[in-house]
Order: sequence, then structure tokens, then C-alpha cells
Amino acid sequence: MKLKIYFTTIIIVMFLIGCNNGTDKSSTSAVASKAPAKQAVPAKPAGVKNDIPLQSIPKATIRGLWNTCTYIDYIFHDLPFSMSQDETESIQANLNYISGEAQAYIPNGCKAIARQMFHVGGDIVLEADVYLSDVCQFYVFVENEKPVYANKMSPSALQFFSTMFSRVDQQKQK
Repeated sequence: MKLKIYFTTIIIVMFLIGCNNGTDKSSTSAVASKAPAKQAVPAKPAGVKNDIPLQSIPKATIRGLWNTCTYIDYIFHDLPFSMSQDETESIQANLNYISGEAQAYIPNGCKAIARQMFHVGGDIVLEADVYLSDVCQFYVFVENEKPVYANKMSPSALQFFSTMFSRVDQQKQK
């Protein structure tokens, strides 16, 4: 009889343990399924400089420059000249050269040809690296030498630079 009670107790204990394990697993699964899923960060494309995709410069920033920018400087890295603009029409035309379309990644093969600086009064309020080649046609806006925004060039920007470089070539030939 003691043996019978002993086996019955063991069977009940095993049954309860089996039920608890099943409940724990299902409740763990239920908790896991209610937990927010971690969103995957998109993988960095091969052959690019930046790890995180860059966003377009805010339109409010461009509007602010449209209304307050008093001077734009271009300093070309490998060319023997620089360029400045201080007429409102030229400054605003220059702001129109910035497309509204973001340039999410900077390809490894792209090299900035110039630094563009936007002044309000005597202060530089925004800086951009100008990328211009057959495959690289965009602006990368920087703060503390780190890219924060990037935008493609508009077709009028390409025309502007083409005209400017052909004038420089004409000056060289004289």
C-alpha cells in the first residue's frame, strides 16, 4: 500500500512538473511574441563611405538660407581658383541647384571637388562638399566635418558647373 501511494505521488508530481513546463513554455512564447520585434537596420551597401543612409537637407534650412544668405564661397580642392557670389539672385539660383532628392550613400570612388560655404552676415552657417564627376553629382552637407545631409544636384547645377568650367578653360587659353 505504501508502495502504491509512493508511485501515485511520483506520478502526480511528474504530471504537475510536466504541466508546469508546458505552461512556462507557452507563457514564455506568449511573452516573446508580445515583445516588440527588433527592426533590422538595413545593411550597408558595398562600396560606400557612410554606414548610415543620409537624409535630404530639410526644406526649412534651404528656405532660411533663401531669405538670409548673404554670400556663398566655393573653394576648389585641385583647381587654381575659388569663386564667390554675393548677389541675391545668384545665391538663390545656387540654392535651386540643390535637388530635393536625397543622396543616401557616398560611393567610395567619389571625391569632393570643392567646399561650398553659405554665409549670413560674416558667419558661415552651412558647409557642403561638392561632388561632381560623371558618376558623382551631389552635395554633402557637413557639420564638424561629418556628413549630416546629402542631396543630388539639379540639372541646372550641372549646367552651372559646365558653364563655369568652360569659362575657366577659355581663360586658360588666352
